Amino acid sequence: MGFYHSLLRFTGIVGFSLLTVACSSQKVQEPDLPERVYYDKAQQALSENLPSTAIKHLKDLDSRYPFGKFSTRAELDLIYAQIEAGDFIAAHATAERFIKNHPDNDSIDYAYYMRALATYKGAESLLSRYLGMDPSERDSKELTKAFNELADFSARYPKSQYAPDAKARMYFLREMVARHELQVAHYYMKRKAPISALRRGQEVLQHYPSTNSVEEALAVTIQAYQDLSQEKLAKLNLDILKANFPTSKYIDNQGNFIRFKLPNDADPGFWYWVSFGLID
Repeated sequence: MGFYHSLLRFTGIVGFSLLTVACSSQKVQEPDLPERVYYDKAQQALSENLPSTAIKHLKDLDSRYPFGKFSTRAELDLIYAQIEAGDFIAAHATAERFIKNHPDNDSIDYAYYMRALATYKGAESLLSRYLGMDPSERDSKELTKAFNELADFSARYPKSQYAPDAKARMYFLREMVARHELQVAHYYMKRKAPISALRRGQEVLQHYPSTNSVEEALAVTIQAYQDLSQEKLAKLNLDILKANFPTSKYIDNQGNFIRFKLPNDADPGFWYWVSFGLID
């Protein structure tokens, strides 16, 4: 009996110890605070420039009071807080979710604007801040996406209080995308790939005719046509350049075209020649 008594006692101690460890490992559930408290804490954090803290309080509010008095307002504030925290992907997703769930909300224009702003800020951060480079020198996909979302917002809500800012950002993006096209055109000119350079110059002329890049785009097309021995087309574009930019730096005193200077190592790639310029 002594052996069995000791065994039962040992088993009881082990079982109690395991139960104690399991209970201590469980996350302690914080008691719910009143909805207003979470919202006020988030507003205070935003006023103190602590967006990450505000995000925590807003998410706590949403999880505890998904249909509460402040829930809709908290969703909008969450978009703003995520942008301020630099989490542009999350801000875009939150804005998308708000647009889907509250299409008739009085602040729906704000959600569309913030969605576009999240993309804009993300592209700006990626291309300029982190890489330390001119946005026009990088991939223009995010810039184009931001422009399209701003255009969508402006078309939907032309009288919104955020419309002037959206238009200003659209003008900037158009300039950036046009400059990007010219950066790529110069890359192809360096490779002596006139067909590809011509495409980029024409892209600017056709889709960004109101930008400051038009003069240079015309010069790109002139040189590309000359390199392709298309003298009539080159002259046509030169005449357009003279008519619209009579003091252009690409025209000398005799009215002749001034070609871009290419580096000595400029050379086309193998695939350009074997595909007749179809593969860049």
